[in-house]
Amino acid sequence: MLFRIICFTLIVFSFSCSKNPTKTPPVGSVSFSVNGTFYSWNEQDSQNASNANTFLLMNIYSAAPGTYIFYVSNAASNWLIPGKEINLTFNTNTLTTNTPFTLTNTTAPSYPYPHEIVIYPSTVYDAAYVYFASSIGDFATVTITNIHDGRADGSFSAKLTRVSDASTINITNGIFKNVEILP
Repeated sequence: MLFRIICFTLIVFSFSCSKNPTKTPPVGSVSFSVNGTFYSWNEQDSQNASNANTFLLMNIYSAAPGTYIFYVSNAASNWLIPGKEINLTFNTNTLTTNTPFTLTNTTAPSYPYPHEIVIYPSTVYDAAYVYFASSIGDFATVTITNIHDGRADGSFSAKLTRVSDASTINITNGIFKNVEILP
């Protein structure tokens, strides 16, 4: 009988001591190529001060009725590190999966442009690494392939114009995972 009481006590004790581990949110990531140069960025934990120098904010949010923006930026991070930013606009009232959303310039737009990608190799502004949808025919396509836990996975591509010399560049093989969808 004493053996049963000891076993029962140990079982109860083990269940009372076990804690449900807090679920860590998935880390967002984005990768893409610009004219053949590959880039891969990961979102960092904004609550962790040691990551403040590399923190990338990644989300998809409703900018206005019928308009969403796929947004990646380290602008809120340390200004002493190279700038990284993606702003791709797509028109829809609801986020649906496996539907390519393409927004193409049919007329010459003025600033603010509907799409932008910035990839500074240093902390100094360099127009050679700033790309906008600033010419007729510039476009971006965003496709959401999966929506889960308030986050999205998908792909993107674009043809944009480089600020420094007005040459056209192509963004290909764009993939994003675990990007938070804001309300």
